[in-house]
Amino acid sequence: MATNEKNISVFLETHPVFTIKELQEYYSPSGRGREVYDLLLHNKRMRRIGVKKSGLYYAIRPGSDAATTQVDPFLIAAKLVEDSVLSFHTALDLLGFSHSIFNSYYYYSSRSHSAKQFGNDHFRCVLQPGILRKKSSALFGTERMERSGIKVVVTGKERTLVDVLERPQFCGGFEEMYHSLEKMPYVQTELILNYLDLREQKNLFARVGFFLEQHREQFHIEESCLQTLERNKPAKPLYWDRSRKGGSLKNRWNLIVPEEVNQHNWEEF
Repeated sequence: MATNEKNISVFLETHPVFTIKELQEYYSPSGRGREVYDLLLHNKRMRRIGVKKSGLYYAIRPGSDAATTQVDPFLIAAKLVEDSVLSFHTALDLLGFSHSIFNSYYYYSSRSHSAKQFGNDHFRCVLQPGILRKKSSALFGTERMERSGIKVVVTGKERTLVDVLERPQFCGGFEEMYHSLEKMPYVQTELILNYLDLREQKNLFARVGFFLEQHREQFHIEESCLQTLERNKPAKPLYWDRSRKGGSLKNRWNLIVPEEVNQHNWEEF
């Protein structure tokens, strides 16, 4: 078992959170699956490996146990499903723009998966937009980041901006969303427009247009960009948040905006 123990020790040093598939590929790419499961079971009994759920494991550091080991929730979200793309407020956090600390973590997948909770951390899967799956473009606007030596896939800042404007509820609401997005030093408008073209949703052109017009000086938004967004706005006025009635109609965008967003005055809310 000595050689196996050496191999698993090296693996655990570089894989604080891992899947059974990753262990299989590292230790036995030739397909000796039974040996991998035996090795995993042995190290679980030796309390070197903890279990988050079937197929998802974490390394227990020397001197710690399963109860005291701090497991990075971003890595859990990245490993819960094979095609996980960290998104919404979780992406803002990883990119360094989030305003507040959350214990809810969001990720995209091409299939629906039930929500998970480990301790105080909540994990929610959001289905990749159908049109992106249809166009084989689910990874458009994403990037790979390193987290504790592990590469994770996350939506980049331009796609994240569009996504949270579409679904503020996955960013903690309008106030948290605005405070977070306003931390971005710049945005690439061409990438935003390309993503909007892929999505083919008029309401997204309107939301993005309204937001960028509000922040045209901060992000140095050219009028030509706003005009492109305006040409693709919905034909009839739409509520940004259909659960809230009232608000202000922005004629340029055919968008009915909640009053606190229109005023951009968060102190009263």
